[in-house]
Amino acid sequence: MQPYGQSAGADPNAILNECREVDRALDQINGQLDNLERIFKQVLARPDMPSGEISNLSSQIMTGYRALVTRVKNIKSKPESGSPRNAPQVGKVDRRLKQTINRYQTLEAEFRRDSQAAAERQYRIVRPDATDDEVRQAVEDPDAPIFQQALLSSDRRGQAQSSLRNVQERHEAIQKIERQMVELAQLFQDLDQIVMQQEPLVANIEQKGEEVHDNVVKANTEIGGAIEKARSRNRKKWWCLLIVLLIIIIIVVVAVVVVMINKKK
Repeated sequence: MQPYGQSAGADPNAILNECREVDRALDQINGQLDNLERIFKQVLARPDMPSGEISNLSSQIMTGYRALVTRVKNIKSKPESGSPRNAPQVGKVDRRLKQTINRYQTLEAEFRRDSQAAAERQYRIVRPDATDDEVRQAVEDPDAPIFQQALLSSDRRGQAQSSLRNVQERHEAIQKIERQMVELAQLFQDLDQIVMQQEPLVANIEQKGEEVHDNVVKANTEIGGAIEKARSRNRKKWWCLLIVLLIIIIIVVVAVVVVMINKKK
């Protein structure tokens, strides 16, 4: 008999093999996240360092996420993914994928916060007398006139140009990562929708399992009752046999006594 949801001739280890491949791909993405974290720190520590590597690596990571989310969705959409044999491993890779996405989101949030602080410091190099409001406006949009005006009025034109270029590059990198975060949120929803689509099937399986359990309990109860009744009937038969034997013994004893009395006469 074939397991539920598995066609004849199908590889019974197909789901588990796919999960192992997803695990290996997640190991690779975690390695890329380690590199991204290292680059984030280098860029923040060196204001003159270009941010192009961040953009390239983040694009590679997003490509990996898209492929893995599609793959996990396909795994979870298969009926056999919910079998007792496969469900634990499928759940594991699903959770791990979400954990790596969360890690990327955390790294991005920290880099955005630290980059904003670094941009504020660089702007104050150009405009040491800038107010907090001017600094905030300049950091939010490095292409705004306020930054250009600061550049033109600065006595440190070369340093100002370098600061402007670095701030703009980081700003573009952050904007790209923010767009990716929106896409990752959608990928999260896609994964959860697969779970929601499978809930009726899982609920039906659980209901059938409960019905089978109830039927087994009921059958055991009926069998137990039948056994008890059979034992009760057997006990009654033995009592009847014993009474019959006692009656026969009494008749024999009475007959013997009568014979003895007649002989004495």
